[in-house]
Amino acid sequence: MPQYPCNSSSFCRSVLAVILSIMLLPAGFAASASSELPSLGQNSLLNIARETRLGRSVYERILASGLVETNPLLDRYINDVGFRLLAGIDNRVRDYRFFIVRDDSVNAFALPGGFIGVNRGLIMQARTQHQLASVMAHEIAHVRLTHGMDMMEKGSELNSAALLSLLAGLLLGGANSEVGAAVLYGGIAGTQQAMVNFTRENEYEADRVGMDLLQRAQFDPNGMVEFFGIMSKLSGSSEIGNIEYLRTHPLSNNRVAEAADRASRLGHGRNQFDDFLLFKDYLLSNSSDYLPDQGSEFLRALRLTLAADYRAADEKLAALYQGDNENIWYSIAFAENLEHLGRESEAELVYRRLLDIFPGDYVLSMRLVNVLKLGGQNQSALEIARTLENQYPNDKQVYFELSEIYRALKRPALRLMAEAEFHRIAGNPDQAIKLYDQVLNLSDTDLATQSKAREKQLILMNRRKPRL
Repeated sequence: MPQYPCNSSSFCRSVLAVILSIMLLPAGFAASASSELPSLGQNSLLNIARETRLGRSVYERILASGLVETNPLLDRYINDVGFRLLAGIDNRVRDYRFFIVRDDSVNAFALPGGFIGVNRGLIMQARTQHQLASVMAHEIAHVRLTHGMDMMEKGSELNSAALLSLLAGLLLGGANSEVGAAVLYGGIAGTQQAMVNFTRENEYEADRVGMDLLQRAQFDPNGMVEFFGIMSKLSGSSEIGNIEYLRTHPLSNNRVAEAADRASRLGHGRNQFDDFLLFKDYLLSNSSDYLPDQGSEFLRALRLTLAADYRAADEKLAALYQGDNENIWYSIAFAENLEHLGRESEAELVYRRLLDIFPGDYVLSMRLVNVLKLGGQNQSALEIARTLENQYPNDKQVYFELSEIYRALKRPALRLMAEAEFHRIAGNPDQAIKLYDQVLNLSDTDLATQSKAREKQLILMNRRKPRL
């Protein structure tokens, strides 16, 4: 009997798809994986580039499987925490990416190159932002100290296939811990004990570096010690069973004692306003079909929205919003519920007020574009979307919105151009080239759009030419 059963058969299939996609990499990848590893004496930036390609290849497969939480407000929160921690790193050479994994097991992991995933289940176990930040700081430390890459290079027995098995075990553990453990430990076979010892040695180092990051970012270093306490209690719980995070991050009494001693010497972080509990409530409402009756007033309001009882939800959310109309969680939940009620003009006012407080904010701007489209105000939506295009020229969602707006405004050349940009960014160059062709063949395409389409098409076509 799995200790962490799948929530649904479709979820199980999606996880299995990730594993298969990792294990069945494009021809030649597994055989050449060792060439992706940094070698002594090579240029460090070249090593980072190779490390990043390897991590991105796994991250993109997780993303394609649907296991990554893509709600922009939730995604922004986890990245805001992550980038606060990164601010304490001098001369940073990696472009980190933090993401939430739609998995209720208690786990977090760092892929090579700075792709750091935190499972929904781990977030739900944390009680403060400081505790969540401690896990993320620890994972950042693993990346900075190249523990994952060192693990890949450790001994001739630990080859690329074992690495992929390790990654597969990390990902699959949440859906089916028995299968995940079998993949994880079976993949490292005869080097199992050496791997465990290697990990234990590096956990202390990652704790020390992670705690320094917490202090520099003005989080409370005691958050790490507190989270160790939560993990210790969960590991002995009959309901939770073995914690996947503890399989890959062994926790000993000595490690806890050392962390507690270090935290006491570093002192407490600043007492900051912490909206972590609102983030948790919003995450739970965004990823669950049912919410419990108990919980905060905000969670109860979200439960009513989820149950399509929009009028009752409006009463609770309006009260929360009126009590703190600068709170982004209350405001967005209130505005989203107004949209369900067909009160787009009121939702628009909420978003515009927030944008006065947070000018240029991506999430709020995209929500305002959506509500303006719903209200038939496509010209106003276009003005905001064009501003977003200038700010985020490589964001495919912006071009999706632009294509929809141009369609409504009956501007076919610009609609096709936006669709072409969407496919270019999404990695579909052939489709983008075809759409650029359509733009060029339209009789009413203006000269500026023609020139832009021709230039972008030429760039893509040159990239497709074989190199001699």
